[in-house]
Amino acid sequence: MTIKYVLKLIILTGTLFILVSPSPRDQGPSYTPPRFLAVHPTSIEKAHKHWRETHLSWRSEYNVDEMLGSSPRPHFKIIKDKAPHSFLGFDKAGNIIFLQRPGLIDFKGLRKSGVSNEDVLAHFIYVFEYCWNILDYMTIREDPPPPPNRPCGTGLMTSLIDLRGLNPLVALNPSNFDFLSKFVNTLSMHYPSRSHLTIIVNAPSWFPKVFSAISPLLREKTREKVRVIGDVSGKGKHVVANKVALREMLGEDCDLSFLDDEKEGATESLEERNFIKFAAAEGTTCC
Repeated sequence: MTIKYVLKLIILTGTLFILVSPSPRDQGPSYTPPRFLAVHPTSIEKAHKHWRETHLSWRSEYNVDEMLGSSPRPHFKIIKDKAPHSFLGFDKAGNIIFLQRPGLIDFKGLRKSGVSNEDVLAHFIYVFEYCWNILDYMTIREDPPPPPNRPCGTGLMTSLIDLRGLNPLVALNPSNFDFLSKFVNTLSMHYPSRSHLTIIVNAPSWFPKVFSAISPLLREKTREKVRVIGDVSGKGKHVVANKVALREMLGEDCDLSFLDDEKEGATESLEERNFIKFAAAEGTTCC
């Protein structure tokens, strides 16, 4: 852990907690994190193999442990602009809210800017490493006391997926589909048991039929965590009711201004501003 990384953590989190908390990989060769055990409830052996042979090997191969501390993030601003995503704060249960807008990903623009699918995937790995190691830093220990004035530490995420602009022809382009598949696989394989709730908004008219067809293939626990809300932007007659539903699920403090804009909302949460500040302080290449 570099001095630069330490200073940034002190400045942005206002605490030294993360510096004295043991990493799960330091808890001995027989240790297996509970979230990996949850993926393999009937086999501790499979869970342990998933953790040590698959996950830790992946972290070593791609230098994931070094991302937050030393590796400059190339194309950070370009990817943030052309593949919109952001932290919206915390829901009323203290879970991180993460917004993704797959229908607004500008694949052509990314390629014209010299950004490959691998670059974008590495960026999102960086985002999730920041999420679970800093924004939700309390998850490093099993049962820590909650820090003052900090609601995080649940180890879970409420995913808000805005499907506005989603074009199935674009998504099914071989190169684009390859990226989306790798993205989903990376989350499933290396960040398991992190979902508290997945809320899908602005679903196109064809989405309910597709979702109904694939939902039987999903695990029951996964299906139970998915909520689909219709059009909450524009002038549909259910706009107000749907926004109220979102407020009930997320809490009154969640910024929903993105629903009225083509891209990101006009305002940014404190958590999002701190994330951008963290990346900039690292000497990130912005273009």
